[in-house]
Amino acid sequence: MSLWDKLKDAVTTDDAEAAEEARKEAEEAQAEADKAKVEAQARADEARRKSDAAAEKAGLPSATDEEKAQAEEARQQAEAEAKAAQEAQAEADRKAEEKAQKAIDKANARRAKRQEERAEAREERQEERAEARQEARQEAAADEVYTVKSGDTLSEIGQRYGVDWREIARVNNVEDPNLIFPGQKFRIPRK
Repeated sequence: MSLWDKLKDAVTTDDAEAAEEARKEAEEAQAEADKAKVEAQARADEARRKSDAAAEKAGLPSATDEEKAQAEEARQQAEAEAKAAQEAQAEADRKAEEKAQKAIDKANARRAKRQEERAEAREERQEERAEARQEARQEAAADEVYTVKSGDTLSEIGQRYGVDWREIARVNNVEDPNLIFPGQKFRIPRK
C-alpha cells in the first residue's frame, strides 16, 4: 500500500484541508526518499563500474600484484558503497514512512477533535431542549386549568381570571374563539 493510499484511508472526505496537507507531506517525503534512492543507486553504479574496470585490469596476464590489490580494494569499496546505498535507501524509506505517519496522525487528531466538538455541541443542544421542555412543563403546571361550562365565553373566563381572552386563546391554540364547548379544558396563563 502506497503512502498516499494510507493517507486516504486515514482521512475522510469532509476533512479536505487536512487530507491535502497530509498528501503534500507524504509527497515531499516520497520525493526525498526517491532522491536518496537515485543518489544511492548512482553511487553503487559508479562503485561497480570502478570495480569492474579494476577487475578487468587485474584479470589481464600482465597485471601486477599491486594492480590486483587495487582491483580487490575497488571491489570491496564497491560492495561497501552498494551496502551504504542500500542503507541510505532504507533510511529514506523509513523517514518517508515516518513523515506520512505523522501526517496521518495529525489528520486523525483533527478529525477526533471535530468529532468531539460536534458531540459537545449536540450535548449542549440536548441540554437546552431539556431545559426548554422543563420550563414549559413548569409554566404549564403553574397555570390553572378551567373546564368550560355551558354558556361560558372566552371573554367571561378571561374576566374571571383577570387574563385577556386572546391570551387564553393563544395559549390553548383556539382557532375560533367564538366556538368553545362544555367540557373543554383551557389552561389559564398567569398574569
